[in-house]
Amino acid sequence: MAQCRDLENHHHEKLLEISINTLEKVVKGELDEDLPDDVRALFVDKDTIVNAVGTSHDIHLLKIDNREDELVTRVNSWCTHLLDKIHQDETMRNRKRVKEINQFMDHLQNELDNLDSGDILD
Repeated sequence: MAQCRDLENHHHEKLLEISINTLEKVVKGELDEDLPDDVRALFVDKDTIVNAVGTSHDIHLLKIDNREDELVTRVNSWCTHLLDKIHQDETMRNRKRVKEINQFMDHLQNELDNLDSGDILD
């Protein structure tokens, strides 16, 4: 996200430079292009241009920040869910293994109990 912010800052600097150059052309009457009225209204003075470009920059940075927050939140949620699932799976695996060991011990105990004492002497 730092790279996105850097790109937005670079874009902001270039846009501000282009806007000020366009303002100078509008003031001098050198602008050949037909600009829509709403765009031409922005080129009243330097403060208006700087404020409009600054507001645009702030909105873009806010969108980048919001997207970063959303991504971090989703990654943290995914990580928490994954760790909970791993913990639950390991607990179940452990319980099954303990049950298997207990069943094996019971089986051996039954075999030992069923063994005739005469079999031992032979």
